[in-house]
Amino acid sequence: MIRGRRSLGVVALLVLAIAALGTAVLAAVISDNGEQPPPVDPAPIPEAPTASDSPDLAPTSTRPPLDDPPDPGPVPADHGLSPEALAAAVASSVRVVGPACRGIVREGSGFGVADGDLVVTIAHLMVGMEAPEVELADGRRLAAVTVAFDPINDLAVLRAPGAALQPLPLSEAAPDGTRGAVLAWEEEGTPDPTPFRIDRPVTVRTEPVGGGEVIERPSWLLAADTEVGDSGAALVAELDGRIAALGVTWGASRRGGGGVAYATRASAVQSLLEGSDLDQPAELPDCGRLG
Repeated sequence: MIRGRRSLGVVALLVLAIAALGTAVLAAVISDNGEQPPPVDPAPIPEAPTASDSPDLAPTSTRPPLDDPPDPGPVPADHGLSPEALAAAVASSVRVVGPACRGIVREGSGFGVADGDLVVTIAHLMVGMEAPEVELADGRRLAAVTVAFDPINDLAVLRAPGAALQPLPLSEAAPDGTRGAVLAWEEEGTPDPTPFRIDRPVTVRTEPVGGGEVIERPSWLLAADTEVGDSGAALVAELDGRIAALGVTWGASRRGGGGVAYATRASAVQSLLEGSDLDQPAELPDCGRLG
């Protein structure tokens, strides 16, 4: 994002309204460098509930119709995390920063996984960022390398040797209505918990990072007041008394009054970790493809 008003680049497109998280989602789409790529048209597609993702609903039941624009309902006043769970999430959270396309310094959020030297963040932030750094909650700032890049799900993985973060386990076994916190970094240099509530899983039609034909991205539809720079932050909740990252925030809509956000689900993160050589630099789209 541009230093001074955290602006993660926007490459993911989602047509509904104007984007806010730092991913520009929706109709008026803003790119990393301020240009406007052509919008795509489709809206989120609701998914039928299953016994695993919504225990309170029978596998054959259906969710209420998805509104246009989507309305996940009121934003929760509190994230519902215990002090211990919140402390664990903060200890795992990082700021990702570095010069990118046209030399513009961009910043975003991320969190530790696996061996604690791996950081999950958002792919559109990393385009053109050849020398990223991660800033930890304890004040350290470490050089990192992008070792995995998924333009379809807007995910990236960095390796920051010596980070030794407290990794967050991944899960998406979250029923509709699950509350938690988006753990994004603030300009003051600390992670800030923003309450969210899961409305339902959806599949979002959008463009991949770097441009291309419309793809489908499995996501959570959230009630949350996210802001510029929250992309890449962990979607943290307590499931059966244990802290877990349910996904990675990537976009928001302000159409219809705000309070609407999206996150890539944790299964896509797990697949990227399992299917990547996490000891080798990943190939990234060049800046020319973005504008």
